[in-house]
Amino acid sequence: MAEHYLERRYRADTFKHFQTPVYYLAESGWRMAGRPMGLYKRHRLEIEKTPERQMDHMLATYDVFLKFILEAEVKRIIGSEDKLWKEAIDFGNVPDAWIEFNGGTVFIEVDRGTERPVVLQRKFENYINFKQSGRYSRLFPDCDFKVLVITTTEERIESLEECTKSNHIWFCSMSEFLKENVDHEHWFASQGFYALSLTTKKEV
Repeated sequence: MAEHYLERRYRADTFKHFQTPVYYLAESGWRMAGRPMGLYKRHRLEIEKTPERQMDHMLATYDVFLKFILEAEVKRIIGSEDKLWKEAIDFGNVPDAWIEFNGGTVFIEVDRGTERPVVLQRKFENYINFKQSGRYSRLFPDCDFKVLVITTTEERIESLEECTKSNHIWFCSMSEFLKENVDHEHWFASQGFYALSLTTKKEV
């Protein structure tokens, strides 16, 4: 922090005498990451103004990003904050991310168990309509279509599987996802049990 690689924001906790720190890139760290310096102020403002109720979801989403980055060869991540989802690709959902990596391409949905299943059912329908309409293949030619839903428990997975019959929507618990390799066979879908395939292994 003294060298301005990191900044710190505190989170509100139930204990009055303690607050949980959340660290994010400061100016030097932002520059080291190769990010445009003209965007730094916006980055810092977004972190500082993120409501507390959204913080757990944001951190869980970053856990997913880091897992892919460390274990796969990630070519591109389009996060939920990207204007693309509102200005160019409005299909009713704002995905937590779309990731292109050496195992294909996937949409990411991180579920903290706070939304009612009927809300997620509507999201799943929007995804499937996006694919079946042909819009996805026109916008992302030669890209796989898959939605990875990373949620809380196997019981939650069971209830969400009742919301869709599509075999393009896969489910896994966060604990299982973080524990096993990215290409481990731990994804539940409508018609089976699957693994993401990586064409090569990334050395770490």
